Amino acid sequence: MGLEKTIQKKRKIVYLELLRIIACFCVIINHTNSGIFLSRTPDSKIWWVSLTYFFVSKTAVPIFLMISGVLLLGHVDTYRKWSSRMLHIFLDILIFSFFYYVWSMYTADRSVNLIEYLKLIWQRNVTNAYWYLYLYLGILLMLPLFQRLSVNMGKREYELLILVCAVFMGTMPIVIHYMPGAAFSSYFCDPFFSEFVGIFFLGYYIHNYVPVKKEYALAAVLVFGMDILLQVLLTYREYQVDPQQYLFFDERTFITVVTAAATLFYLGRCMEAVLISEWFWKVVGFFGGCSFGIYLLSDFFLDSYYGIYGNLSERMNPMIAVFFYECLIFLTGAAVTAVLKKIPYIKKLL
Repeated sequence: MGLEKTIQKKRKIVYLELLRIIACFCVIINHTNSGIFLSRTPDSKIWWVSLTYFFVSKTAVPIFLMISGVLLLGHVDTYRKWSSRMLHIFLDILIFSFFYYVWSMYTADRSVNLIEYLKLIWQRNVTNAYWYLYLYLGILLMLPLFQRLSVNMGKREYELLILVCAVFMGTMPIVIHYMPGAAFSSYFCDPFFSEFVGIFFLGYYIHNYVPVKKEYALAAVLVFGMDILLQVLLTYREYQVDPQQYLFFDERTFITVVTAAATLFYLGRCMEAVLISEWFWKVVGFFGGCSFGIYLLSDFFLDSYYGIYGNLSERMNPMIAVFFYECLIFLTGAAVTAVLKKIPYIKKLL
């Protein structure tokens, strides 16, 4: 029985770490791939492949939020632990944003101005990917309330919260886009939790209330595929209306994106029911443990390797070139993160 519990615990860790890897790689895809379909038209097969790849990558943020929901909800931390979490993310923003700021000043041949930097990080994210750190910091600020709410909620309360967010903030914007007459007073939604909070609670709900079943897993695969296809086809329709502005569905809180993310999250959870070798645990554990560092460094390597990608895309299929580019960013980020995690104070930030 003890061995069985240990194996089950390991599988749960693998499932979350595996999802971290997927979400982290999807972040890189989201920041590297879009130029391919944006520079082409639907007459090209590559436009369709790249656009499909794009919508798969949009699952990144919802998956990260759902992972956080699994780990942070359902219990109440001490205020000391809560403040430690807050400090961790605050220091990540402060230190790693400074790295990007110094790098941008160096490449622009400008001098570093500390006051300018502090104003900058107060007002906005210094680099593209770091908007999520501000979102996560806001969630952590509210975490003591969210945790106390979660431990007193039952299954029906979770379903109500998720349903309200899914219908009024995830689905109605799409309905209104096609049927403007369906618009309702914006004041109605003001008391609701944000879409991101709904996704945060959705992860905990899937982990604790949705059983792992083969038929559910097969349904999840089917729904995921149909959902991605739907987003691609609807975007093609948007293109026909306005070829210059057709990415209406590029919205991570829309029901289309969240559905794809939720099914992918559930399929990750189904890894619990799969016999996994010790080697697989080690590999997933290593890369999953590096995923936050990879995310923090990804924009730097994205810029650093862009020339390599440009040369590759001239010599081969652009989808193959961009995949190689993404793998290079991911693997270099993992290697650097693994080294940084050996430094006593730095490893606490990663």
